[in-house]
Amino acid sequence: MSKKNYENFPLSLALFDALPVIFFCIAMIVIATGFHNGFFIAGAMICTWAGLGKVVWKIIIASTGKDINLLNKQLRVLMPVGFFLMIVGAVTGMDGAMWRSLVGNIISFPANVFFGITMAGMILMSIFAVKLDSTKARSHWIEQITNAIAQGYFLLGVLCCIS
Repeated sequence: MSKKNYENFPLSLALFDALPVIFFCIAMIVIATGFHNGFFIAGAMICTWAGLGKVVWKIIIASTGKDINLLNKQLRVLMPVGFFLMIVGAVTGMDGAMWRSLVGNIISFPANVFFGITMAGMILMSIFAVKLDSTKARSHWIEQITNAIAQGYFLLGVLCCIS
């Protein structure tokens, strides 16, 4: 399998790519402070590390032009594993009352708006993964701006649910 020929990615793109990872990581820390479940925490850590790996990949591409394919591809494997563990943690670590409280918080205003924007952003990211040319910096900007908005609103939704 040959490596793709990536456009010159600017360092600003690589650094901007860290923003959604930071938002997600903060949201996971906030959740983990009140929800002590090993599966959930392990999954959140795997997802965060996967996002950081992608950031490092872009920094390397931007600064050296070198494509370390493993750092790019690992996200597709680690992210689903991390989310699976987070779901296992939620299913095994919450009783009926906790689920009712969580759903009540998620559907309350303004958290419902924040989580709705998050879901729309994730749907767009799925579409972008199929439709956009991953070798183009412009495509990565579109994806990362969308992801930053989605993760920022996810963080706001989480903060609404704990207050």
